[in-house]
Amino acid sequence: MKKITLTLTLLLGFMLTLSAQEKRWEHSINLAVGQLIDGSTLNYNTGISTKLGYGIAYGFSEQWSLKSGVLVRADLESPVKAFTYDGADYDGFTFVEVPLVARYHAANNLVLGFGPVFSFCTANDSYYINSDPRHPLNGMAKIKDFYVGLQPSIAHEWKHLSVGVEATLGLMDVKLNHGLTTGSKYLHQVMGCIAYKF
Repeated sequence: MKKITLTLTLLLGFMLTLSAQEKRWEHSINLAVGQLIDGSTLNYNTGISTKLGYGIAYGFSEQWSLKSGVLVRADLESPVKAFTYDGADYDGFTFVEVPLVARYHAANNLVLGFGPVFSFCTANDSYYINSDPRHPLNGMAKIKDFYVGLQPSIAHEWKHLSVGVEATLGLMDVKLNHGLTTGSKYLHQVMGCIAYKF
C-alpha cells in the first residue's frame, strides 16, 4: 500500500510540474516568394518559387520552439517569356511541403531556424522533346514524387507578424532518367517570407 501511495504521489507531482511549465502553441498563415535554383549536372537554371500555407509552432521555452505545418509550393523555371527560346522545355512543379524546423528566439525578436523539409510532388512536369515527337521520354515524369531538403531561416518577429528569409537546400537527386538519359537535378530555393501569427 505504501508503494502505491508513493507512486501515486510521485506521479501527481510529476503531472503538476508538467502543467506548471509554460506551454505555447502558435498558429500562422505563411506566404513566401523567391528564386528557384534548379541545379543539374551541367548547369543551373533559375525561376520563381512561391508558397502559401499554414504553420504551427510549439514553444518549449522562451528561447526554443519547433515549427511545422503544411504549405503548397509552386516552382517555375524561366517564367518570363523574354528569357525563353523556341523549343525550350522549362520545368514547372507543385509540391506539398511539411517542414520540421527547430527555432532559437534570440535577443531583439530575432528568430533563427534550421531543420528538414519534406516535399511531396503533387503536380509533376513531363518531358517534351519537340525535335523528336516520337522520343520515348515524351510524356514521362521529370522528377521523383518525394525529396528531403534542409531549411535554414532568419526572421524578425512582432506580436502578430514575422518577416524573414529562408532557403531550402535540396539534398536528394530528384531527376527521373527512366534509363534513357543521364545527369542529376537538385531543387533549391531562396525566399522572402511573411507570416501572420494568431
